[in-house]
Parts: sequence; structure tokens; C-alpha cells
Amino acid sequence: MGVKKKKEMQVAVLTICHQDLETLKSFADVEGKNLASLLLRCVQLTDGVSQIHYVKQIVPLLEKVDENGVCDPTIQSCLDILAGIYLSLSLKNPLKKVLASSLNSLPEFFLPEAVHRFTSRLQEELNTTDLYSYRKVIDNISSCMENFNLGRAGVNNLLKNVLHFLQKSLIEIVEENRKCAGNHIIQTQLMNDLLVGIRVSMMLVQKVQDFQGNLWKASNSPIWQNMCGLLSIFTKFLSDDDLLQTVQSTSGLAIILFIKTMFHPSEKIPHLISSVLLHSVDCTSVPEWFMSSCRSLCCGNVSGSAVLFLCQGTLAMLDWQNGSMGRSREALLLDTAHVLFTLSSQIKEPTLEMFLSRIMASWTNSAIQVLESSSPSLRDSLNGNSSIVGRLLEYVYTHWEHPLDALRHQTKIMFKNLLQMHRLTVEGAVLVPDPFFVKLTESLLRLEWHIKGKYMCLGCLVECIGIEHILAIDKTIPSQILEVMGDQSLVPYASDLLETMFKNHKSHLKSQTAESSWIDQWHETWVSPLLFILCEGNLDQKSYVIDYYLPKLLSYSPESLQYMVKILQTSIDAKTGQEQSFPSLGSCNSRGALGALMACLRIARAHGHLQSATDTWENLVSGARIKQGLIHQHCQVRIDTLGLLCESNRSTEIVSMEEMQWIQFFITYNLNSQSPGVRQQICSLLKKLFCRIQESSQVLYKLEQNKSKHEPEKELTKQHPSVSLQQYKNFMSSICNSLFEALFPGSSYSTRFSALTILGSIAEVFHVPEGRIYTVYQLNHDIDVGRFQALMECFTSTFEDVKMLAFDLLMKLSKTAVHFQDSEKLQGLFQAALALSTSTKPYDCVTASYLLNFLIWQDALPSSLSAYLTQQVACGDGDRPATVVERNTLMVIKCLMENLEEEVYQAENSLLQAAASFPMYGRVHCITGALQKLSLNSLQLVSEWRPVVEKLLLMSYRLSTVVSPVIQSSSPEGLIPMDTDSESASRLQMILNEIQPRDTNDYFNQAKILKEHDSFDMKDLNASVVNIDISTEIKGKEVKTCDVTAQMVLVCCWRSMKEVALLLGTLCQLLPMQPVPESSDVLLTVEQVKEIGDYFKQHLLQSRHRGAFELAYTGFVKLTEVLNRCPNVSLQKLPEQWLWSVLEEIKCSDPSSKLCATRRSAGIPFYIQALLASEPKKGKMDLLKITMKELISLAGPTDDLQSTVPQVHALNILRALFRDTRLGENIIPYVADGAKAAILGFTSPVWAVRNSSTLLFSALITRIFGVKRAKDELSKTNRCGHSPVYHSREMAARALVPFVMIDHIPNTIRTLLATLPSCTDQCFRQNHIHGTLLQVFHLLQAYSDSKHRTHSDFQHELTDITVCTKAKLWLAKRQNPCLVTRAVYIDILFLLTCCLNKSVKDNQPVLESLGFWEEVRGIISESELITGFPCAFKAPGLPQYLESLTRLTIAAVWAAAAKSGERERDVPISFSQLLESAFPEVRSLTLEALLEKFLSAASGLGEKGLPPLLCNMGEKFLLLAMKENHPECFCKILKILHCMDPGEWLPQTEHCVHLTPKEFLIWTMDVASNERSEIQSVALRLASKVISHHMQTCVENRELIAAELKQWVQLVILSCEDHLPTESRLAVVEVLTSTAPLFLTNPHPILELQDTLALWKCVLTLLQSEEQAVRDAATETVTTAMSQENTCQSTEFAFCQVDASIALALALAVLCDLLQQWNQLAPGLPILLGWLLGDSDDLVVCVESMHQVEEDYLFEKAEVNFWAETLIFVKYLCKHLFCLLSKSGWRLPSPEMLCHLQRMVSEQCRLLSQLFRDLPPAAEFVKTVEFTRLRIQEERTLACLKLLAFLEGKEGEDTLVLSV
Repeated sequence: MGVKKKKEMQVAVLTICHQDLETLKSFADVEGKNLASLLLRCVQLTDGVSQIHYVKQIVPLLEKVDENGVCDPTIQSCLDILAGIYLSLSLKNPLKKVLASSLNSLPEFFLPEAVHRFTSRLQEELNTTDLYSYRKVIDNISSCMENFNLGRAGVNNLLKNVLHFLQKSLIEIVEENRKCAGNHIIQTQLMNDLLVGIRVSMMLVQKVQDFQGNLWKASNSPIWQNMCGLLSIFTKFLSDDDLLQTVQSTSGLAIILFIKTMFHPSEKIPHLISSVLLHSVDCTSVPEWFMSSCRSLCCGNVSGSAVLFLCQGTLAMLDWQNGSMGRSREALLLDTAHVLFTLSSQIKEPTLEMFLSRIMASWTNSAIQVLESSSPSLRDSLNGNSSIVGRLLEYVYTHWEHPLDALRHQTKIMFKNLLQMHRLTVEGAVLVPDPFFVKLTESLLRLEWHIKGKYMCLGCLVECIGIEHILAIDKTIPSQILEVMGDQSLVPYASDLLETMFKNHKSHLKSQTAESSWIDQWHETWVSPLLFILCEGNLDQKSYVIDYYLPKLLSYSPESLQYMVKILQTSIDAKTGQEQSFPSLGSCNSRGALGALMACLRIARAHGHLQSATDTWENLVSGARIKQGLIHQHCQVRIDTLGLLCESNRSTEIVSMEEMQWIQFFITYNLNSQSPGVRQQICSLLKKLFCRIQESSQVLYKLEQNKSKHEPEKELTKQHPSVSLQQYKNFMSSICNSLFEALFPGSSYSTRFSALTILGSIAEVFHVPEGRIYTVYQLNHDIDVGRFQALMECFTSTFEDVKMLAFDLLMKLSKTAVHFQDSEKLQGLFQAALALSTSTKPYDCVTASYLLNFLIWQDALPSSLSAYLTQQVACGDGDRPATVVERNTLMVIKCLMENLEEEVYQAENSLLQAAASFPMYGRVHCITGALQKLSLNSLQLVSEWRPVVEKLLLMSYRLSTVVSPVIQSSSPEGLIPMDTDSESASRLQMILNEIQPRDTNDYFNQAKILKEHDSFDMKDLNASVVNIDISTEIKGKEVKTCDVTAQMVLVCCWRSMKEVALLLGTLCQLLPMQPVPESSDVLLTVEQVKEIGDYFKQHLLQSRHRGAFELAYTGFVKLTEVLNRCPNVSLQKLPEQWLWSVLEEIKCSDPSSKLCATRRSAGIPFYIQALLASEPKKGKMDLLKITMKELISLAGPTDDLQSTVPQVHALNILRALFRDTRLGENIIPYVADGAKAAILGFTSPVWAVRNSSTLLFSALITRIFGVKRAKDELSKTNRCGHSPVYHSREMAARALVPFVMIDHIPNTIRTLLATLPSCTDQCFRQNHIHGTLLQVFHLLQAYSDSKHRTHSDFQHELTDITVCTKAKLWLAKRQNPCLVTRAVYIDILFLLTCCLNKSVKDNQPVLESLGFWEEVRGIISESELITGFPCAFKAPGLPQYLESLTRLTIAAVWAAAAKSGERERDVPISFSQLLESAFPEVRSLTLEALLEKFLSAASGLGEKGLPPLLCNMGEKFLLLAMKENHPECFCKILKILHCMDPGEWLPQTEHCVHLTPKEFLIWTMDVASNERSEIQSVALRLASKVISHHMQTCVENRELIAAELKQWVQLVILSCEDHLPTESRLAVVEVLTSTAPLFLTNPHPILELQDTLALWKCVLTLLQSEEQAVRDAATETVTTAMSQENTCQSTEFAFCQVDASIALALALAVLCDLLQQWNQLAPGLPILLGWLLGDSDDLVVCVESMHQVEEDYLFEKAEVNFWAETLIFVKYLCKHLFCLLSKSGWRLPSPEMLCHLQRMVSEQCRLLSQLFRDLPPAAEFVKTVEFTRLRIQEERTLACLKLLAFLEGKEGEDTLVLSV
């Protein structure tokens, strides 16, 4: 491990008063050897740590003095001063403990004098009258009692005075607290003082020896009187709800402690306390002192919280174990339990619930103590079957999933204690067969696994009775628990339970078996299910099992790793065909065995279970496996493999050369990961590796420098340290090369993010701090102009993450901009930043902000900006960087403000012009960005900043005034005060009139008419807006003519408001605030803060645009947080004042109010949220309480329908508060009242009230139940099941399912079926029948889907349900006239067939024995499927009925076929008849069922292949295909034909449909060309299968379909286009994969070379798709292509699942190899060079984009690529072409072809040069899109030039150095 610096101890210096200092000086001897001299030197030191050294010398010095020294005035004075020093030190100062420890060792003869001196000093402390010094005195009393003999003696001597002081201080502190109401900071301090005072009082009673006797108990004793006074105070505190609950609870402890200490005899204490708890005190029988001190507890109405805290004191303060209270303690214990049970039903407040749970757990602890020596009657009262234990178990069950972790923990303690209690009551009996434990175990196992408390209780049971008993009940429990580990909320509970179980099981097996064979059983039970999950489980399951369970298993049983590796290695070998006899773990769509292996090894290495990395590579896993894992298709396999290489339990473990090579290989192909989580893990793991390199390099460097003869560590003997260090340096340099190359033009967001993050980690890990002699690598050494420019160009990314990472990295580099840029270039950057700050594209201003901050921090601003400083500051090279940055920031902000001032002035005249030409939010954003980077609490140029801040505030208000009318209008999204014609203008005028009551600005007085031709002339505007000619110059700035849309105006306005809000919030948060305006350091005065608060209030309460008020809320929260921490009382009370103000305004609001009553009250809830959320959580939350009371009152029903606005506001605000997670549990007590208000609101005739009530109710449901549905409620009531509304019945039936436990479903279904009418009933309602049947259906479906039931129980329950169903079978027949209910009943019958067929594993057909199929056949025979429908028959529910009936019919056909073994015996209707039905619903379901069978047979998953019923149906499907006109049915027919073998049906086409096979192929391709979406995809698959059949069966006649073959190729190419649906491209991938051996990799190509390469180009195109599903599918094509007999040697990854990133390179490698095999390199080379150069359209786009007039589209971003990277494709293609061309034995292309290519490329070079010259300065920032396109095309052209030069022999292979 690395050496860590020990944290320096912070010790405050001790000081003494002037008088004591003079005393020491007077007594100090000349030699400086006496005690006075020692103390004098000590107090004169300025270092507390050094003073400790002197304090420790005091006692050794005194030990040298004899007994006569006691009378020495020097020693007496020194002892007095030492006592003063001790009492002057703060409680947490280490000097205090050191001094106490030293004085404890004083020679005995000094003790009397020392005690005397200490007592005198302590008395002086007790005489303190300053209330705010009381805490220091109380702390001193406390410290005196803690292991300090002198202090304890002094307190004993002054006990009367100490008690009196505590009594006085507590009274005065409470009074001061009342006076300081509203001052949160002072009140919090006083509450803490009060709490400490009570605790110290209790400490005195417990530790002072005087209280052990009875002398002080006389009524006239001062100590007794003080004790009575304190007891009286504690009693008042207990009932004072203005105090914190911690103070009240501590008071409850103190009361019981004082009663225990004062009451005599002790045997009667339990009876007295029981009477207090039960409110049954006999006032005549208790002592007078008790009545006078605790009268409110005896005679008053004691609150529940007070009783609760008294129970806590009873359990904590009384001695339950030693028997001092006699047998009455048992009665008190039981009475306390009953009191707690009563309180549990009354207490609702979350904090009190927490107290209650802790106290009940404490009760079980006390019960265990009593049971160890209890009477038989108590044992009977507390055994497992007693009522008390039953109620405690009930409490556990109802609270084990409480949202508070601490409360759940208490339920665990209680359950564990209950088990222990029962063991104590049955001591000596056998535990496992004990009925209580057996019943408890079985009841827990019956519960669903989603119940979190089940895990906790099972864990406790395992610890109590062992795992073997539980496994005997159900041995699949480990698998069941692992199954639920896909649910993140259950994972911690499941993993903890598994750990408890496997540890217990191993201990049991080892104790039962002497041999080592037990480990096999243990592995089978615990490891085998784990491996299955790792290979076959879903993604979440695997991740959580690896993170939570696997580390625990390996830590407990490291030897199991070898077992895991052996199993998984065997499985991998089987999968790749090396050991086909072993069953393979892992399918192609999962991580498989390789992923499981890497995960196991990663965890093992990270936890230190592997001996060394070298042993791992040599013995456990091969390098080939590692490389396969690093580029595996599944991202988690790649991450686990990388983790295996990077993570180690030793931070100094040497990184081997193999590991470095593998890491380099990984980085090459994994930077472009699309998952943010994966990118984060990659960067994190690589940072760990870099840290390992840095730490281990320090060890290597020391070894190299040491030149010791001692043998170094074993792993370092393999090579010299200098060699390893050089390898490290080369490796890091190579890594950085790869990362900087990844910043090429056009690189994706993912690649740039990953590269920049990793580079940032390198800069951070390998920095050179002061004092470090050696670092193995420095990033600065590898930075040149090109790389610096690449980092700068990252600022142009449209993603702010990339900008931020690039900025941070540039700041970490020691080389600055001036090293790489000349002054002209820097000037251009500054001008570009200013231009971008006024762009109409919002993301441009972010770029501008980063550019300006970069120039500020790099000190690279133009010299002309210095004119903005009135106080010229000469900052030379020696100045601190902070000063330079401050100066630069000030200059830039002043420059921006000057421009902003001008633009605001123009916007005041024309907001439309501002929105179109110079939206102002960009300037404000840049100002905020500059301020956020600056440390504003340590400014040097304060005099310069003060007017800037003042002007900035005024400018913000002015800008807000300009844009606020739009934001505060009733419809800001569509508001623009002008239009193009009079009709539109009149409609707009109606809108303006509608918003007029709220928007009084003249800006909206009249609609403005806009002239034609998409531009506006300001001459036609009304006088309310100052006329400005758009095409004229504005103060020297040329402004273009442009179009203004409503969206542009809105965005300009809300973004401006947003930026102003953030700026003000930043100022409030960062600038120092002082209450005195005259202070020289003040930048923000109190008045300015109040103005900012008023601004936020107006903005939040009146804005209508969500984007605006949400961001204003962000700024306002910053302000309120600052105010609540502010020591200035007037500022601290501002939030409270604002809250009262807005509540009053809400009460008085009406439709004419400026408060927005629509849009969910707009910003009003945000405003109140900010005020309440910033209230200190540790206080009483008074503001929340008062606000909730007011709002709930307002939210209630009102009789005045004209004034419902306050009610709407209240409902909307309550919704926001209940959704606010920051209020936490403090909001819970108001849920009931909130729900009442919401439900009553549903009855309002006003829509706005009903709407807000609905939203509030939804928020309450989420707050109560969480985001997931609860599944453990027993209630089965459903008010909505018989609703006349169809959808209400449907939703009610679905909603019923979670409320019925799985075990109760069968009985519930039978009950519901019994309520259905009989066929003889005369009166029934179909709505009722329908609702009941829906409930039965959904419950039955849930029951069939549930897992982990025993087979016999399941079958038995379903059989009973089937019998009940047969009793009401008339509902499925024509006797029931309603098709809707008939359909649902048939659905139930169908579901029963599915369930029982699924459950039958033997030859006992349950349905047949019940006569079920006979009844079903009767239903089908009598149905309309057989008899038909009357002409033009239409009825509600007909499609649903047909679908249900068809499903049941198909099930009956399959059942009959399975029984008879023949085709269609006893079947009332055949498949052919169903397929001929006139109803598409029938045909579609039939085709779906048949398709499922065909697919199963084609995939080999069917048990017996294709059923006999479906053989020889090709002719039928051909006929159906030709006449089917229903798209869905037609698509399914084509799918079935695709599943069938073309050899069976293709020869029949001419006979059946009069089309030759060739004509049928043409017909299929026509369908694929003309149809859309799914049909097109299926037709393409079918055509491809037919083509393949022709090619394989008609080898000699292939030329006959040559034209069709070309048509098919073109069809495939066209189907790859990006504009087509994903389904089309996936179909192409499937086609290419299936035909790859035939067309792509055939050793003897069938297609022409051009067509073959065109298909390969399709593969390459699909690999670069932006859709991951398409890329992954295309990767399968590459895997197939490189796994053929003639291609498997082309790469090292044949038969492996690879990622799309490397699949592109592998595909090109295979293609180049095939060109060589085919001897087609010469004719193929021009085509490949064309791919390299790109389409001719690419350059045309570049030219057009350079010359077209720029049009601003507001939210149109630059070209964004998330995956495809053109230059990566160019890089891979170049690499493989050079490799191929370097080989001998191939023929060059013709000279004419080469000349043509050279001319084309040269012309492109010339055109590119011209286009680059036409670009403006800093084009990469101001013309980013055009610049990037040109750079990409330039790189492609250069690559072509190099290849052509190589072909001419002018350049070697080593010339290929692409800047990508």
C-alpha cells in the first residue's frame, strides 16, 4: 500500500490571564528549573502541540519534590494556575485531556492542596452570571466527572453549588430561548446548551458518591431541595412542545433517574412508575416532594409523547437485571409493554415513531434480562405463543418495510430478541421441532420474496435454529433468493440473507462430516446457482449478484474460485466447439461463461484472492481469453475484463507488460461507448490503473536509487526497476497518443468525453507537487501545437460536458495559450467569443463563456481591455495568479456589461429586433460563468468591484423589465405582438385583450402587422414601440434583416430571465455580505439583498413560463440558503416575512390578481418551496407547520364559487410540497388532511379545483406508497368493479391484483365465481358480470405467473377453480346474449387450459378427466365460427369475442391432435376453415398460432418438430398469400413461408398460383420494394431465402436469374438507407448474415465483384449506424463472415462475440483477405479508394454550405454524431489497404485508372485549399460545421494521396500517419 501522511493534530493554544502570567514570572527561578518556569515557558509558546510536551513534564517535576514542598508558595500558586488553565480550555481541546491525565498522577501529599485550589477555581466558574458562558461552565462540570480525580473531588465539595447552578442555568436558558424566537442560529445553540445541561445533571446523580447514601435526603437539605427543583424543571421540559424532542426525551430519562435516586424504598419504585404510566397515581399515597415536583404527571393530562419518553426512561434507567426492584419489576415490565402498544396505535409523527421503535426494542432487551431469572408466570406471558409476543410480531410485520432505515433496524433487533425470549422460556427443549419456530419459519417462507422484512427475519431464524431446517423445507431457497436479485431495492437484503445462510451451512456441514466431501455439497447448494445466474440471468441480476453476493462468497470461501474457474472454462471451451460433450453455460444474447469468468476473476483479484497477476494469466486464464473479453459484444464483459486488469488489492502492485498491451488494445476500441454508465466505469478503472502505476513507480524508483544488496521482492526480480520505469513511461506516452488521436475532426461525443476524461485523470494522477523528486510521466511533455489546438476545438462541441472537460484539462497543463498562439490568433479568439455571446443559437453562448474563461485564466486577453480598469494594476510575472485572474475577470465583465448595456437599450426600443439579432442572455451567461470561476471571497480590487456589482444588479433588473411582459403573459409560448395579415392580427388582438388585465405594459396594447417577404419594417409599428430601421446601423453595428418568430421572442425572453436569476443567485451565494454599508469590504449590502429577494418574489409569483420560473427558483434557493445561515438577524428573518406576505396575497387573490391561477399556479409553489426547504431541519420547522395549516384550510371546500382562486393555489402548492423530497418525513403528518382536501376537491363544480385536486391526490399516492405498487395489502374491496364505464371496470380489475396475496387468490377467485348469476336467473346486469369476470381473469393470470409454488398445490387449486368455472359455463354460450362478457369468460377458459397444460408433466390429463374439453368442444360447435353470423351482423364486442373464441378453438385443436395422434379427429373446425374465415381477427390469430409452431420447429426448440397437422400446407399458404388483403395477415403469411423450407413449396408455385419460381421471386421483390415497414422487411427476408435456394439448388442455371440477382442486390442496398425504419435495416442485417457464406465469403464468388463489394459496403454502413440494435445485429454478420472455413484465419477472433467498434476493423480485414483470395485486388482497389475518398456529394455539400446565406434556426444544432466516425473508417481502411498492398504477388491497376484517380484527388485538394482560404478567422468557432466538414474531407483526401503515392513507389508503408 502507498504511504499515507499522518493527519496533523490541531491543538488550540492555551493562554492565561495577565495576573497569572505575572505570578509565574515572579516565581520563576533563574535556572528555569522549577514548576513556575516550566509553566511560564509553556504558556509563552504559540504551538498547542508543543505545549502538550511541557504539560507532560509537570508531574515528573513534582515527583522530585518532597512533602515539604506542599507549603511552598510557588507550588501552591502553580497548582492554582493549573486549575485555572484546565477550566479555561475548551472541552474538545486535547490539552484538557492531557492535563487531566497528568494531574491524576500527582503525588498523594499534593492532593489536598490541589483539590482546594481546584475547588476555589471551580467556585469562581459557578458564580458566572453571563448566560452565554453557561455552556462553558456546564462543559467543565462534565469534564470534571470524566476520569479526572481533582475535578470529581471539586464537584463533590461543591455539589450543592453545582446543583444550584444547573437549576439556575436551565431556567434562564429556556427563558432566553423564548425571547429569541425566530433567530434559528441562537435557538439551535440554546437548545444544545439545554440538552447538555440535562445530561450533566444526570451524570452528577450517577457518578457523585454523595448520592449513594441517605444523608442528603432530608427535606431541609439544600441538595435535596435542588434535586426537587431540577426534577420539577425536567417535568416541565417533558411537556413543553416548544422544545426539541431530544430535549424532551432526555428529560424523560432524567425524571426516572431522579425518581430512582430519590424514592425510598426501591421495591416500591416499579409500582409508582406503573401508576404514572397508566395515569392511575393515587395522590394521597405518594410523597409530598413527588407531588410538588411532578404534579403534572400525577394529576394533569399527560401527552402521548411524554408517556413515551417516560417509558424510555423506565427501560433505560432502572436496574432490570440485578433484582433490586423485586418481583414487582415483572409487573412493571408488562405494564410498560401495554402502554407502548397503546401508544403505537396513537402516534403518527415520524420522529415519535422512531422513538417508539427504539423504545420497544429496548423493552425486548429488558425482557431478556428479566427472563434470565424470572417467575414461571412471566415465562408464560412472554413465550412465543403469548399475546404480548404476538403483538410485538405484529408490530415487526407492519414496520419491517418502513421508509426509515433506523426504524427497520429496530424491528430486526426486536425480532431477534423475540426469538431469544422464546428460547429462554423453553430452555432445555429441542429448538428445531419447537412448534413456534416451525410455524414461524413456514409462515415466513410462504410470503412473497418482494417483502423486504422477510429477509431480515429469515436471517435471524437461521442464526437461531440453523439453515438445515429451512433447506429441508425447500432446498431451492438459494435459487429463489438469487432470482429476486434483479430488483435493486431487494439486493442488499437478499445478499445479506444469503451470506448468513451459506456461512451457517458451511459451519454445520463441517461439524457433521469429517471428510472433505462436504465442500461438494456446499458448492452444489450455493455456487452452482450463482454460476447459472452469472451466465443466464438478466443484466440487472448479474450486476447485483457480482457487486453484492460474489464478493461475500469469495471472501468467506476463497478456495471456491478454483471450482468456479474450472466449470466456466469448460463451458467456454464447449461453446467454441472444443468440448462439445459438455453442456454450455450462456446463450449468445448474454454475457455467457466468458463474462461470468471475468467477473469472478475481477472480484477475486480486487479482494486479494489471487496470488499475483502473473499466476493468473499463466494458470487461470489465457491472454486470448483476456482479449476476447476486452472486445466482447456485451459491455459488462468488457468492463469486468478491464476491471480484472486495473483493480488490485495492492496499490503498489507492478503493472506487467502484458497488462499494458491489453490496456492499449482496449482503449483502441472502447472510447466510443454509448452508455454513460459504461464510460464512467471505464474512466474510473483506468484512473485506478494510473494510480497503481504512479504508486508502484515510486517503489521502483526507490529500489533503483537504493542500490541495496538485500534481495528485492520476488516479482521485482524478473527485470531491473529502470526497465519497468521506462516501460511505464512508454506506455503512458502511447496511451496519451491514442487519446489525443481520438479528438480528430468529426469524432463522436462519446469518444471525446472518454478521451478527455481519461486525459484529465492522467493530468491529475501524474502531477508534480512540491517536494516530489520523481514522477514517471508528465502530460505537459507530450503537448504540442496540434494537441493544444485539438483541445481548443473541443469548445465547439454542442455538449457542455466536452467543453468543461477540455477547459479543466487545459487548466491542469503548465503550458499556456501564449506558448502556442500568437497575439493575432488570441485577438481572433476573443472577438469570436464576443460574437458567439450574441448568437441566436443558445449553445453558442456556452462556447463563448468557456472561451472567455480560458482567455482569462491563461492571461491571454487583448491588451486593449486594460482600458476598462480605473485602478491600473501592474501585474508582473511574480504576481500571484489569483490577482491576474481577478484583473482579467474584471476587464472581461466590464467589456460584456458595456455591450449588454447598449443591447438592453436597443431592446427597450425593439424587443423583436433584440430577439432576432442580439439576444441578451448570452452576455449575462458569460458574466455568470466568469464570476463562478472566481473566488469572490478573497478579492483584491474591491474598489473596482463595488460599482461593477451595483451596475450589474441594476442592469439585471433593467433587462428583466424588458422581457418580463412576455414571460408573465397568459400564453407566453405563442405570444408575439405582430403578424402578417389583418385577419391574423385580429386573432392576435383577441389574445392581447384576454391577457390585458394582467399585462399592463403598453408593449401589448395593439397587434402589429408584419409585411410580407419574411422580414419586417419597423416603420409600420405603432408608436408604442420606438421606430428603428432594421437594415441601418445601430451604434456602429450592422444588423442583418431577419425573420422573427414567436419562438425566437419567447426564447430570448425566458433565457434572459433564466440567466438573470442565475446571476443573482450566484452573487448572493458567493459575495460576502456585511450588515454595515460603510464597511470597506462590502460588495453586497443588506438593501441590495432585499432588492434581490423582492425581484425573485415578483418574478416567481407572476411568470407564466415554466422554464423561466424553474430557473428563477434555482437562484432563489441559493438566496434563501444564504439568508438562513446569515448571522444578521434582519436578513435571517426575511424568508419568514416573505412567506407571510405571499400567504396573505394568496388568501386575498381573485381572478383579477397578478398571481397566475393557471399552469398549476406557475411559480407560486416554487416560491413557497424555496422558503420552506431552506428552513433548518434540526429545528421545530415552525414555518412548515404554520404554512401547512394555512394551506390545508384554504384547500378545503368553499361556498363562494366566485373566489376559488385561493383554493386552487392552495391545492397546487400542497402538491408541490408533498412532492418535495427535501421536506422528508416532516411532511408526513399532513398527508391525511391533504388527502381529505384532495378528495373533497373532486366534488367541486369548478374544473380548475377538480384538476388541481386530482394532481394533489396523485402526489399523495406517490408520497404514501412510493413509485412502486404495494403488494402486501390484504384488502380485496373494489368500489369500481361494477362501474358502468367499461375502462373503469378494466382498470379496477387490474388494480385489484396487487391487493390480494398469492396464497389467497384461489379462494378469492372461487368467491367471485360464486357471485355470478345462474342461467335460470331472470334478472342480472351485464356490467356486474363483466366487472367480476375481469377480476377473475386478472387474478388467475397473476396466479399462473407467480413463481416458487409447489406443483401439487398449484394443480389442486386450479382443478378446484376449473370445477367452479364449469358451473357457470352458460356465460360462454349463446344463452348469454352479451358478446363482451362471453368473450371474457372464454378468455378465462383459455387461461385455464394454458395453466393446466403447463403444470402437467405426466400422462394424467387433468382437463380431460374433468370433462373440460368436451364442454369446450360443445361451446365451439354451437358458436358462430361454425354456424356463421347473420348478414350485416354488428354487435358491441364482436372483434373481442371472435379473438377470444379463436384462441380457445386453436387450443382445442391442438389438444385433440395431441390426444389422438392423428390429424383432425374430434375437432369441430380445422385450421383450413379458420384461415378461410371472413373475419381478419380470426385469420390473424390462427396465423399467429401457426407461425409460432413453424418458428419453434425452424429453431429446433420444438420437442417433436413440426406437428403433423401442419405438414404439406405450403400450397395453402401460397394461395392465401396471393389473395390476402389484410396487411397484418399478409405479413404473417409471408413469415410462415419464410420459416418453411422453400424446397417444399417453391416447386408448387406454378401449379398453385400460376407463377414460375422465378416469377414468384420477382413478385416477392416487388412486394419488398413497394410495401412499407414490416411487410417490406418480411418480403426482403423471403426473397433472400428464395434467392439462396436458387443459388444452392440450380448451380448450372444461375445465369438465368442474373438480372433478378442484381435487382436483389439493389434492393438490399436501398433497404440500408438511414431514412428507413429500424425494422428494414434489421431485416437487411438478417439477410446479409444468412447469405454471408454464399455471397460475402464464398471462395468462388457468385456475384460480380462490384455487387459483392456493394453488399460488403452495406455491412460497413450498418456497422456505423447510430442505432445500437442495428450495429449489434451487423456485428453478427461480421462474426459469421469471419468464422467461415476460408476466413477464420483472417483474424484472431473467429467464433467470438465482438463489439461493433472492432467489428468494423475486422470486417475490413476479412474483406481485404478475401480480395487476395479471389485475386481481385486490382479491379477492387479503385472501388475501395472511392470508399476512402467518399462520395462526390460530400464536397458539394461543403461548397454549398460555404456560399449559402446563413439562416438561423433556433434550436438547430451542428451536425451531431453519437457513434459513426468517418475518419475511424478511413483509418481502418487505410491500415488494411497498406497491409494488403505491402504484400507481393498482386497486379497493379491500369495506368489510365491510376491517372484518373490522381487527377480527381488533386482537383479535390485544390478545391479544399480554396475553401479553407475563404473561411473567416477563428473559423473553428464561428463556422464550426463548415470547418469540420472541410477537415474531414481533407483527411480523406490526404489518405488517398498517400495510398496513390505508395502505389507509384514514392512512399513506403511507414508514411501512413493520419491525424485522427
